[in-house]
Amino acid sequence: MADRPTLLIRDATDADIPAIVEIVNHAIRNSTTMWETNETTVAARLEWLHSSQASGYPVLVAEMPDGSVAGYSSWKMFRPFSGYIHTVEHSVYIAPAYKRQGIGSALLQALCDRAMAENVHVMVGGITSTNVASRLLHERFGFQHGGLIPECGTKFGRWMDLLFMYRIMSHS
Repeated sequence: MADRPTLLIRDATDADIPAIVEIVNHAIRNSTTMWETNETTVAARLEWLHSSQASGYPVLVAEMPDGSVAGYSSWKMFRPFSGYIHTVEHSVYIAPAYKRQGIGSALLQALCDRAMAENVHVMVGGITSTNVASRLLHERFGFQHGGLIPECGTKFGRWMDLLFMYRIMSHS
């Protein structure tokens, strides 16, 4: 995609929250990528951003040359126990107008780079098993299948299976 406009991957700011809310709410309303049925608000996402930043967890955005936010990625602690301190669960979401343009790859690459720099040992992604695009994206970045939990979630009146994918970032 040599003709793709220059994309800036950077840390999110408060000014990015309305665009992130649009991305999240679109996923809530229209897809099974996010297993949530209640839309979010600017206030709730500002709290999430500030809490993530205070905890040292990155929230990255993909900014287009015109200043629009094309997507975001983030991570949080995998589970709230001290033994998981070096394991994170990540998310990558792309605005509908920017899908299939390499933005997910750019965001995941930046998140992996950040993880390596911050001594994360394992990154985990929980993916709807029917989300082939996300599975293939993660496989391209060296993520492996870590297990499938059948029918553990529901949305739009049907049961969904959760695929865990993981990548060991370091072997030290």
